Amino acid sequence: MKKLLNSLLCVIIIGGTVMASNLKQPFPQGELNSYGKFFTGTTYLGRLVEKDNIWNSSIANVTFEPNARTNWHKHSGGQILLVTAGKGLYKEEGQPVRVLTKGDIVQIPPNVVHWHGAYPDEWFAHISIESNIPNNTTDWLNAVTDDEYTSEVK
Repeated sequence: MKKLLNSLLCVIIIGGTVMASNLKQPFPQGELNSYGKFFTGTTYLGRLVEKDNIWNSSIANVTFEPNARTNWHKHSGGQILLVTAGKGLYKEEGQPVRVLTKGDIVQIPPNVVHWHGAYPDEWFAHISIESNIPNNTTDWLNAVTDDEYTSEVK
């Protein structure tokens, strides 16, 4: 597993595969996201490391088409996002929106309500790391409305 994580970091640093709409990212975009009911727009999910009791984390590549975004949600054990490609947005409840680009890292503490997704006219990809497993659960909340989303883009 340590070898896999080291390889993962090397691939992120070096760059990689050409994806849809010329989005260059180091990992395959995966299949249509099976959690799509908790997202607005089209997203893709590529599992890199499954949840287990040894490493206490889950790692996935999430790719967002333009305008796609998560619902508001929170993770009981927190989440880390490693931006690998494109341009996106991250918003914590009660805080200003943050524009994300390749190389950005977002550390989301446990139980912080937030959403993240693509910029309106840009594809976006990030690695999602769920920490503190097996007790980390995701509580999916309301969809981010079009008005909420567009009001954050300047």
